[in-house]
Amino acid sequence: MKQGKIKVGATQINNGFSGQFYLPYSIGLLYSFILHNSKNPKKFDFNSIIYKRQLLDECFSHLKDRDVVLFSVYVWNEKISLAIAKKLKEYDNNKLIIFGGPSVPDNKFGKAEEYIKENSFIDILTHQEGERTILKLLDEYPHNNLNETPNISFLDKNNKYKNTPNLPRLTDFNSVPSPYLTGMFDKLIEENPKERWLASWETNRGCPFSCTYCDWGSATNSKVSRMHLDRVYDELDWFSKNKVEFIFCCDANFGILPRDYDIALRAAENKKKYGYPHVLSVQNTKNARERAYKVQKLLADTGLSKGVTLAMQSVDPHTLETIKRDNISTQDYEELQKKFTKDGIATYTEFILALPGDTYVSFANGVSNVIQSGQHNRIQFNNLSILPNAEMAEPGNIKRDEIKTVGGPIVNVHGSLDEAPEDSIYESQQLVISTRTLPFNDWKKTRVYASVAEFLYFNKIAQIPLIVLNSLEKIEFRELFEHFLNNSDEYETLKEIKKNLQEHAEQIAKGKSEFLYKEGYLDIYWPPGEFEYIKLVIGQKLDQFYDELKKHYIKFCKSKLTKEIFEESLELNKKLMRLPEDKKDEVYESNFNILENYHQVLKLNKPKFISKKNKFLIVRTDMKFSNAQDWMREVIWYGHRSGKYLCNIKELNETSEDQEKFSNTKDSAKFKGDSFPM
Repeated sequence: MKQGKIKVGATQINNGFSGQFYLPYSIGLLYSFILHNSKNPKKFDFNSIIYKRQLLDECFSHLKDRDVVLFSVYVWNEKISLAIAKKLKEYDNNKLIIFGGPSVPDNKFGKAEEYIKENSFIDILTHQEGERTILKLLDEYPHNNLNETPNISFLDKNNKYKNTPNLPRLTDFNSVPSPYLTGMFDKLIEENPKERWLASWETNRGCPFSCTYCDWGSATNSKVSRMHLDRVYDELDWFSKNKVEFIFCCDANFGILPRDYDIALRAAENKKKYGYPHVLSVQNTKNARERAYKVQKLLADTGLSKGVTLAMQSVDPHTLETIKRDNISTQDYEELQKKFTKDGIATYTEFILALPGDTYVSFANGVSNVIQSGQHNRIQFNNLSILPNAEMAEPGNIKRDEIKTVGGPIVNVHGSLDEAPEDSIYESQQLVISTRTLPFNDWKKTRVYASVAEFLYFNKIAQIPLIVLNSLEKIEFRELFEHFLNNSDEYETLKEIKKNLQEHAEQIAKGKSEFLYKEGYLDIYWPPGEFEYIKLVIGQKLDQFYDELKKHYIKFCKSKLTKEIFEESLELNKKLMRLPEDKKDEVYESNFNILENYHQVLKLNKPKFISKKNKFLIVRTDMKFSNAQDWMREVIWYGHRSGKYLCNIKELNETSEDQEKFSNTKDSAKFKGDSFPM
């Protein structure tokens, strides 16, 4: 029988973002639940929670005197958590090691049994919600009756695998106090006065959707249960008073409930009153279009959102059905995009590459169609990775869809490893590189296609002339991107870019990172399209690139007039690019209303090209860079979602007398005041 207090320790290691770290919400939630509901809360001694990566020996020293150690594990901390647990168990075999969190396999298809046998230093795996299970384990410690403890897997004294039934999910959170409001993080904040904190936040729990690639809906697959509104508001006040700049809302579908608008409004009021939070990041509800629009518009108008993410993942009906996402309306996404565009609010579309059911053709058409329907700001491409508790990871589904994966490092777009110690244990993920509908060679082709779209269009490097060709010659964006892929080998710079993108895809298939890292390029990971643009600029090859691009794409122009418009649009695009060494404003004279039509297209209006002489001032002095590093940071990294790629422009005069519709030319039938829709 152990005497004295039970010493409890825990880890919830999160990634850092620009030197900021998340408060360890999941463990804090467990601690506050135990102290509120335990039969004898005074018997527990909790030390501070490990919330970020440290040296393995430092983690060990912090936890070596603990009787019970809790590990909250996900893909970004699983390996370091296993290493800490193993070292603790080797030091003291009597320690009770408990693993929970999304990366703990469910009791399906033998995965939990395999996991605990492979990692025999783990005593208990907890499944789904952990509050009631951990309370029972700690209240009964050290005389635990594991056979009567719900939601767990373990090996008995005879090394036989056991699993207990799961409890129904929580629907009433009155007994689940907030770790923020109960002071659970006060000591942690006091011990780390220089830390700038990020916060995870629940206003409800559960997800009614069942997307097969996701371990969120797959794990809950339940109705949404709500935290009391008074608690939600009090937590917002806590964030504001503690100067938390960034709040990540963990709700799977923010905006699904009518009250969500009021919650967003309270956050906006707090920002105005206290100056905090700066950002409230929410996962937009999949349906409920009008409510989603109201919520996101409020967040954008008050500066709490830097843009609206439209998580479409795919627009192909067969693919959406395959991944059980066909109950989510793509029409709603399109309507939301149109509304936000009309309001001047940036949207960003998410696509997942290599979803089962998707083909190269369906993916390429999907990207082209989303642009055609008005997404000119950015599509974020992410390769599909297999999460352990997602439905897609079930052996039968892996076999049916012929999913093949490769292990690769987990890195975030624009993420860095500079917060990790030198001896850090790096995490890995299983990236999909082949499916039944997307064989390996097609996967490589799809990856390169996505990178070309990113490079040419969403980095704005050739967006204006591509819009011109799409509008005047009715060339689909897919054909424009594939023209770069298939017919550019006669041009030195274009060929080199294509070769680099192809080699990057091949490197991913060999276990390299999804994003590109090169020392001296801010020491962060870049999307391949951005990386190629930076190299063009740093290598002073931009002029050569534009010369080759003109020769390559002018073939689409069927008349002298369209050639003239295309050439001017390419020159305009080139001059508008914000570059590190450009320090002077420049007057630009146009012969056509290209800039006007470009903005019309961005606003989802129909372009109408006319001859129009005009002068503009290209403003370059509003941003100054002391070196190329500053430019990379401010324009490509920080500015990639806010349009900083292109310089601002001011109209100097408007000479309506010089306007001339093309009525006196052989192309009059085509240009005679007609509109040219996207």
